[in-house]
Amino acid sequence: MVKPYSIRAFLVQWIAIELVVVAIVAAICVIQIRDDFAHKRLVMTGQLSTLGAEMRASLTLLQQVLQLPDGDSHPSFRQIALGIMKTNPYCNSIHLYEVKPGQSEMSETISVPSASATPEETDLQTMVSAVARQPEGDIVNYAPPQFADHVVFAMKFMNRQTPAVIIAVYDAGKAIQSIHVPGNIEYQLRLGSRVIYTANPQPRGFLRTILPWFSVDLTRTPEHPDDDVQFHSHFENQVTLGELLDWRLIVPLSLLGLAALYAFHLLVNQRRALAQAREAEQSARRQMDSLRHETRLSQALRVNAVGELASGIAHELTQPLTALLSQSQAGLILLGQEKTGTKESGLRQALSANVREARRAGNILHRMRDYIVGNDVQPVLQDLNPIVVNMIELMRAKLKEQNIEISMDFAAPSPKSVVGAIELEQIIHNLLRNAIDALSECSHDRKRIAIRTFGQDRVNIIEIADNGPGLSGDVLKNLFHPFFTTKENGMGLGLSLCTRLLERSGGTLHARNDDGAVFWITLPRGRAASPLISQGPADSDPTPPALSPR
Repeated sequence: MVKPYSIRAFLVQWIAIELVVVAIVAAICVIQIRDDFAHKRLVMTGQLSTLGAEMRASLTLLQQVLQLPDGDSHPSFRQIALGIMKTNPYCNSIHLYEVKPGQSEMSETISVPSASATPEETDLQTMVSAVARQPEGDIVNYAPPQFADHVVFAMKFMNRQTPAVIIAVYDAGKAIQSIHVPGNIEYQLRLGSRVIYTANPQPRGFLRTILPWFSVDLTRTPEHPDDDVQFHSHFENQVTLGELLDWRLIVPLSLLGLAALYAFHLLVNQRRALAQAREAEQSARRQMDSLRHETRLSQALRVNAVGELASGIAHELTQPLTALLSQSQAGLILLGQEKTGTKESGLRQALSANVREARRAGNILHRMRDYIVGNDVQPVLQDLNPIVVNMIELMRAKLKEQNIEISMDFAAPSPKSVVGAIELEQIIHNLLRNAIDALSECSHDRKRIAIRTFGQDRVNIIEIADNGPGLSGDVLKNLFHPFFTTKENGMGLGLSLCTRLLERSGGTLHARNDDGAVFWITLPRGRAASPLISQGPADSDPTPPALSPR
């Protein structure tokens, strides 16, 4: 059975397509955002690396100036430090600390401040002892808490066998602002676990929580073993819902998916309509075949009924014709004893013609009976179960119309008998119609017809039983006689015809009462037909088959 079209199914499929579209667009946007983020991060990382490299190169240059072989290198140090701060406006001050003669600790020798405010010398002095413990030649970074947004680059070296330290105070906040960090990217400059400066601080929203892959933490000097004194750059991209779900992609893809779904449903509906039309055509053909088959059976029943009627007429006319013949012959004999004459001669001629025509009428009726009954049809070996099933299917509509339940109990394998298939179908069809007519007059809540096939002794039996009003004693006695009927418009030839048809296959038809009418057909089991003459209304009472469960 073809399922009807469902709007709910269309909506569910459309929602599923929309979810797929949203997922595809989100994936595309994620890729684009990550690529864009990687590019911006690469640019900013290069700029930050350049700033850090400039400061490290400046400290190395100042160290080399102090180690020149000339006499006093301090003026050159001061001059070059001023040039460094002029070219690098984010460097606030440069300080030189040395161990002076007669002292055990370092003290400031040179201080080159910028025009802007710089940390006090006492603030830097607290870092000198820590810098003095670092390895020679290394540039170490510091972020004193008292210097907001500032970092300190410190380098220890030996200046003519004298320990010296160069310290450069650097304004990290202004330096980061100079590289123009995009507004949707939060950048943090970290020293170890400390945050020195944050550019574009972003609120921690829902998308920032569920999309952690837009955070990148870069170590600028990963070769150093101590991360607590090295700078880290932390980049985090702030993604909005509008960027993640681009309506410029969602709308056309949604319309495309909707059009594809609509075209698909049109195709499905067309195929469904074709299937329904094909099913209706097949159903109509089956009904036509059933009607054609039933019409053939009805026609055969009418023809056989006419044959039975002709046979009955022939049987009824046999005695009058026989009497006519015998009387005519007696008249001829009497006339033979009288004297001949003109009158006697005419009477003799008339009686002779009477005899001749009576014989002719008898021969005509005999030939007509043989032709209509069809004595020349030869039965063949048939499976009984399929024949019974065909008749049940043929009567299925009438059974359903009368609300009659039918139960089947067939022997396996199917019994085989030598019968004429059309004749047996006609007999079963007639018995089923009689059972339906009997049940149609009942007021049972559950009307039922039970059909079974089985073997007993040397015969096969087809039993048809109903739970209708049954058969009275008088009806059972005359049931198979021609022209006997209990129906108002019946001719009384159906069951009589059935018994005649069964005679040609060596079969018999019987009836009894068992909470309703029970008819059973006996047929020889799988062998040639024998000239069995016994019928249902015979005087001998046939042994009934085992009772069916009712």
